[in-house]
Amino acid sequence: MKIFSLLHQSLFVLCIGFSTLVNCAMPPQLGDPAPNWILKQGNGQRVSFYENADKEMAVIVFWATWCPYCKELLPMLNKMKSTSAFNNVKFYALNVWEDGNPEDYLAKQNLDFTLLMRAESVAKRYGVVGTPAVFVVNSDQKITYIRQKGTSNKDVVIAVRKALNQSLNTITKNAAQQKAIN
Repeated sequence: MKIFSLLHQSLFVLCIGFSTLVNCAMPPQLGDPAPNWILKQGNGQRVSFYENADKEMAVIVFWATWCPYCKELLPMLNKMKSTSAFNNVKFYALNVWEDGNPEDYLAKQNLDFTLLMRAESVAKRYGVVGTPAVFVVNSDQKITYIRQKGTSNKDVVIAVRKALNQSLNTITKNAAQQKAIN
């Protein structure tokens, strides 16, 4: 009877451990599909990532007005965004852990991003634990860049530009191959 009880307890612990493991989603990695999300803008308009990006490349930045690194990075990304090479790229500013007014901040700094509010649940799904967090998503909704902790903002901008250019080159190459087939 003791053996049966011990076996029963062991199976129970194993089941609890397995169910916990299954329910703990791993954050997305390079090459993984970017998790979809639906968030509201300051005006209350809902934005669905998959519908809004619709086969376009995207840069997703998790940020807050109190974050000094965000204050440095956002203008750098905004400058890159304004170049003609990236005019079809969607730039999303997902505001997290906020105690200020993100709408006023972006307006005063003349930053042109799609601002999405209260994105803590999305940050959790992406495995974000600090700001700024940056993800580049290609037109197939796969993640092609994830900012690593400690990466300088200058290096982030270089890496984002590289990831976007690689995606653009792939799109151009695929279009040329498709044209040659037809």
